Amino acid sequence: MKRNNIHHIILALVVVIAMSACKKFLNVEPTDSLSGNNFWRNKDDAETFTREVYRLFRVGVGIDRPILLVGDFRNAPVLRTATYPNRHDITYISRGDIRTLVNTARPEPGTDADRFWTYNVEWDKISDWTPIYKVIQSANILYDLVPTVAENDPSFSQEEVKAYQAEAVFMRCMSYFVLLRLFGDVPYYTNSYNQDPLPRTKHVQVAKSCLEDLAKVKDDLPWTYADPANRGVRAMRGSALALMMHLNMWLAGFDQANAKQYYEAVDRFGDELYTGGVLESKAYELLPISRVAEVFNGRSKEGLFEIPNNVNYGESYSNTRKTYFAHVLHAPYFILNQTTTNLSELSYQSSYMKTLYPEGEQDGRIKYWFTDPKGNNYMYSGTGDFTYFKFFNLALGEGNTAQSLGNYQIMMRLADAILLQAEANAELGDDAKATELLNRIRSRAEAGLYPASNNYENNLKDAIYWERCKELMGEGHYYYDLVRTGKLYNIKYCMNPLTYSDYLQEAWTWPINPKAMTNNPYMTLNNYWK
Repeated sequence: MKRNNIHHIILALVVVIAMSACKKFLNVEPTDSLSGNNFWRNKDDAETFTREVYRLFRVGVGIDRPILLVGDFRNAPVLRTATYPNRHDITYISRGDIRTLVNTARPEPGTDADRFWTYNVEWDKISDWTPIYKVIQSANILYDLVPTVAENDPSFSQEEVKAYQAEAVFMRCMSYFVLLRLFGDVPYYTNSYNQDPLPRTKHVQVAKSCLEDLAKVKDDLPWTYADPANRGVRAMRGSALALMMHLNMWLAGFDQANAKQYYEAVDRFGDELYTGGVLESKAYELLPISRVAEVFNGRSKEGLFEIPNNVNYGESYSNTRKTYFAHVLHAPYFILNQTTTNLSELSYQSSYMKTLYPEGEQDGRIKYWFTDPKGNNYMYSGTGDFTYFKFFNLALGEGNTAQSLGNYQIMMRLADAILLQAEANAELGDDAKATELLNRIRSRAEAGLYPASNNYENNLKDAIYWERCKELMGEGHYYYDLVRTGKLYNIKYCMNPLTYSDYLQEAWTWPINPKAMTNNPYMTLNNYWK
């Protein structure tokens, strides 16, 4: 046992050394000492390396930088409140002032209340895409080297080899999905140790390549895992299908000449997810609204892919500001800001909340997500009194406890996939199927069904759009839904819109760190942010 533990430590060190070797952006020296070949001896080694891939993604995307906050804050109707120290960054990102956000100099911690967010949230870190490319590189290594394990370990079946390779492809494609939504065109490679400087590949082509790769391996993934500890946090067939739905919806927005085929693909994948994942295997389900807090405690049957995270188990409080949940809670439920404990650091414009939840209309989410045990509801306040309990289980009491605080970062879940399929069907003109899918979510939410209530002037496409806004609030979808649909420059849907001209110049992207140009003559930056 001791020898095996040492062996695993050495394997982990190989991964770290290989990752730190990326001195030239995407260039990795293909030396034998970094290949990992000498350490791939049995199934345990493959499992250890696979877990390292997920860890790199968790840190690079979900923990160390506020990447997922971009989806909820950018050009969004969010407001900084009267908390102290000041959160001016919420104002900057909500109005799309990314230059100020990433270029504000950091003071010494504790010396400047107006800029303390620079070292607590660290928006400038997002521009460096290196941590995400580390995930891609490690996933490529996993895919190429895991077959050697079967040669050394007769107990390792070909089905298991294919499953590990499918996980590698999923994690690579998930990483590219994060990259293309942030930066647009990005360098694309699938070999283990890329040696050549690469230009940026059009984001539409990256999405298409990912779809081709996922189609080859999705059936090698299980619908779910016998060990519930792996549910949602490891790739499942439902994870791959949901990612393929998202990629197709992205393509429908940017390759409009072929939009119909992408919508049809979303509908097929949605049917496959529901038939195979919900009805036949019973791997997934929409939890009742009274139990939906379980989703954000992680590893629920509704989750399709998520990043585990919990401040009660060693996560840094400073890193908590890189996630959504802490911004919308205050004492006695969660105390992040020790100076102003009675206010949330973020609120929403009252008019936006009334668009989502028209006053007087039934919706169980109001009860379970916005109303505290004393009957207080500040959802329309537009002030720091605002609280959002979606990520906090009120049934388990007040206070920052492991039982009551569930802040897994849910990247994809069943409700999200159902609404994507509804949107695709509405675009295809199948209003009956789109309505049925929309009402699955509304029925679970104990809300009035379309078109009898909350019907946005009987406009089905609008009803689906606003349903995504309300159902997925805090899960990183808001901004990217605006980008892919072109609603980002339409004031009817975006209260802080881009101009159409800026949208065409790809102002929707994020600035790329200039160090990406180092030793790479083919690299370009995003023109709008130069």
